[in-house]
Amino acid sequence: MSTKAVLKRLAAFLWLFRGSLIVSFLCAAFSVLVNVAAPLFIGSIIDRISAGTDVASLLGDIGVLVLMYLLYSLLNWGMMAASNRIAFSSSSVLRRQLYAKLEQLPTAFYDQNARGDLISRFINDIDFISDGFLQSLSTMLSGIATIVLTLVFMLQINLIMTLIVVISAPFTYLVARIITVRTNRYFNEQANVLGKLNGFSEEMLTGIRTVKAFGFEQDAQQQFEAYDQQLYGAGVKAQFYGSLANPSTRFVMNSAYALVGAIGALSAFYGSITIGNISTFLMYSNLFSKPFTEITGVMTQLQSALSSGKRIFAIMDLPVQSEDVSMPDLQIREGAVSFDYVSFSYDAKKPLMRDLSLEVPAGSKVAIVGRTGAGKTTLVNLLMRFYDVDGGCIRIDGQRIDEVKRDSLRAQFGMVLQDTYLFEGTIAENIAYGKPQADRAEIIAAAKKSGAHEFIIRLNQGYDTRLHANSNILSQGQRQLLSITRVLLMNPHILILDEATSSIDTVSEQHVNQAMELLMEGKTSFIIAHRLSTIVDADQILVMEQGTVIEQGTHAELLAQNGAYTQLFNSQFAT
Repeated sequence: MSTKAVLKRLAAFLWLFRGSLIVSFLCAAFSVLVNVAAPLFIGSIIDRISAGTDVASLLGDIGVLVLMYLLYSLLNWGMMAASNRIAFSSSSVLRRQLYAKLEQLPTAFYDQNARGDLISRFINDIDFISDGFLQSLSTMLSGIATIVLTLVFMLQINLIMTLIVVISAPFTYLVARIITVRTNRYFNEQANVLGKLNGFSEEMLTGIRTVKAFGFEQDAQQQFEAYDQQLYGAGVKAQFYGSLANPSTRFVMNSAYALVGAIGALSAFYGSITIGNISTFLMYSNLFSKPFTEITGVMTQLQSALSSGKRIFAIMDLPVQSEDVSMPDLQIREGAVSFDYVSFSYDAKKPLMRDLSLEVPAGSKVAIVGRTGAGKTTLVNLLMRFYDVDGGCIRIDGQRIDEVKRDSLRAQFGMVLQDTYLFEGTIAENIAYGKPQADRAEIIAAAKKSGAHEFIIRLNQGYDTRLHANSNILSQGQRQLLSITRVLLMNPHILILDEATSSIDTVSEQHVNQAMELLMEGKTSFIIAHRLSTIVDADQILVMEQGTVIEQGTHAELLAQNGAYTQLFNSQFAT
């Protein structure tokens, strides 16, 4: 996306807050009017002093001048308040829009983008837009108004001196333009490297135990320092070249200021201008040049804002998942699942599944086994439409899952993953995550079934104990029990279990297995199994390899075939 297109979109977004924008503009206009009128008043006072005006009259004029500058300060405060309101309101709206967009993106997007980089766009990039684009609004508004009004008043005083001041303005802009164009790529590089650094930091902090366990601290430190050095290099270049704009433009304007002063002195010597008018004009010359230096200084921030805007709009313009609002809800009667000639690949050049067909009767317990990368998790991802199939279709009770609403489809599933995740909130809130309307009695009943009730009541605040995403007050086994309790409370039609008891001790596992048996009774259940001893009683076992079901049957039937399943089974129990 071009810089011009980003600027146009940011301006259009800004117009959403036109109420505050108009207030800011009016305050800017009137504050500038007062600020520009003040030099005329000062020049008049100087001329009256030269003419020998009495002190009492001068004190009255000075009092009026103080009131004028007080009014200017109040109007300037109003302009800043309105501009800040726009800045913070727009940041809030933009973050909400970005979050809503991220929720609409397919799962593949998150597989291809680092979480830390996405967080950086949420926080850093939107702040850069606020600081660089929106906060500079007040400077640009007052600057444009000041330039126009001072030009009008300068023309009334002296044409030649006005031409000198005006002619210097294009040179000021040209110098600033050359510098800012050259610095644009450095600000783009700075924004991208900052996203990479945040992504790496988030990854390392999330997996800090793994980092320590494998003695990777020094390598991680070196990688972090490499990213940090890249950020330092890009940031220094961006800020250095950007900072050249202000002193360069000041040099041009100060040269013009000195020339105007010299011409004014000569004109006064020949009596064609008063001392008061010279003072007024020099003040106008300074007022006229000041917006140019301020605006060119703001352009450095603006470059950073435009770079961040590109990163934000890059996500906002991504295609979302197809709309399914007009589709019907999934209506489950029994829970039979069928895969009809399903084909799928994460990469078009590397097909994973080809013409996979599978029939899962309602209420059956199906185990999926195979080596790492065989396609076990992919099969489940397709079933829940985290990914859509490339060919064929999947049906539940005869209904194509791509012809029903995703929300209604996923509401029928209960998932217990090997890696648990607890959210910010109380234990009760975490258990009720899939059923927010559940009352405390239902929550406790589910916890008793899973065996979680015993350790929950031993906590200081019981079910009201607050947890964090990475809370350490619970063991991995206890966290898994809470995850299972969630599903028990939901009581879904179809279950997906990814080695649900892998992190639980033997005593707890007995309670969980009893609860799971109750839960799976009469429900279609898919079990991704790593420990084959846990699925010997499954109604059906699918052995997968390279996205294809190569063997299918009960535990006894597969052992009798003496094939791939037998090899897997024997490898786990070999002595």
